[in-house]
Amino acid sequence: MQTVITSGVAYAQLLEDLRALIRHELNLTQATGTAAAPASEAEELLTIRQAATLLDVCPQTVHEWKRRGLLPYHKMGGRTYLKKTDVLAALTGAQRTHKGRRGG
Repeated sequence: MQTVITSGVAYAQLLEDLRALIRHELNLTQATGTAAAPASEAEELLTIRQAATLLDVCPQTVHEWKRRGLLPYHKMGGRTYLKKTDVLAALTGAQRTHKGRRGG
C-alpha cells in the first residue's frame, strides 16, 4: 500500500481533491460497467513539477507547452496532472535548443 502525505495541504483542498477522484472513479465505473483497473505505470499521472523534472526543463516551460497544446493535461480538483506517457512522448519529440552567448 502506498503512503499519502498530506502535510501542507489545506483540509478544504484535500476534500475537493478526494471528491474529484471519487467522481472520476464513479464515472469510469458507470461508463464501463466494471470497476476501474489499477493504473499501470504508463498511465501514471504526474504533477507539473514532476513532469518538468522528467523533461529536464523548468515548470514554466511545461506550462507553456500545455498552453500551446504540445502537452495534453487533465484537471482534477483544481490541480493539473499530465499522463506519464504523454510526457515521455514529448521528451522524445522535443529537442532542446542551446542559445549562443551574447556579446562576444
